[in-house]
Amino acid sequence: MMIVRAIAITAAVGGMAIGSASPAWADERLDGEYTFINGPISNTWSITTQCTPEATCGGSVSSSNGMLAAIHRQTGGPWTIERHDVFNGWTCPDGSTGAADLVYSFDPVTLMGTISYVSKPGACNDPNSLQNQQPVSLMKV
Repeated sequence: MMIVRAIAITAAVGGMAIGSASPAWADERLDGEYTFINGPISNTWSITTQCTPEATCGGSVSSSNGMLAAIHRQTGGPWTIERHDVFNGWTCPDGSTGAADLVYSFDPVTLMGTISYVSKPGACNDPNSLQNQQPVSLMKV
């Protein structure tokens, strides 16, 4: 009888732990419409994500200016979007543009972050890669 009771208690506690874990990892998601703010420039992002019980999340972003990208987040880390070979990702001193790799990174709580730019060699007629970073943010619409 004691064994059956111990098993029943263990099953009940385990069920509560699993039931309690589901909302926690579901809350890690980033879904809906957001205003992306990059200095004076803003546009609308539509974000859809899914998370595993381990709180590893991934999904997609589409923007009002035509961007389509994957978004991901590891447990305890920032939301990250990596875009490679963006043809107009780097702005040259003369106002023209060149190719660059971009990495967007957002704090999962504040949605404040940065965008890091790395130009491709040859952008702006410069044989070297150049780097820049600036603050960005997301605001729930």
